[in-house]
Amino acid sequence: MPSVVRPAGQPDLVAEAAKVFGNTVRLSIINALRQGPALRADLVERTGLPAKTLGAQLTELEAMNAVKAEAQQSRGRPMLYYANHARLERLLSALTQYVLADVPSAGAETRIEPH
Repeated sequence: MPSVVRPAGQPDLVAEAAKVFGNTVRLSIINALRQGPALRADLVERTGLPAKTLGAQLTELEAMNAVKAEAQQSRGRPMLYYANHARLERLLSALTQYVLADVPSAGAETRIEPH
């Protein structure tokens, strides 16, 4: 496995946020879970992703505590997946702080004037 290069002084939460939000498939899964908890088959339908791809990314999201899973005893062994909103908000906050901490106002755009 290749080593991950991280700039000096970058907080752990920022690196974790980059892993969670820096992948379009993971973002699609998180977005699909906005509709509420879902079984894997539901997420395949909501995202249009292949089941194998979705499963691998769900495993990664669970390992990063961005998604949680609960076994549904009344339905056999399927897992019900849901977004860990508290964790996602914490990661987004860390990322926002890291990227925009010194920006004067949230709505302002940085302009580069031609020379």
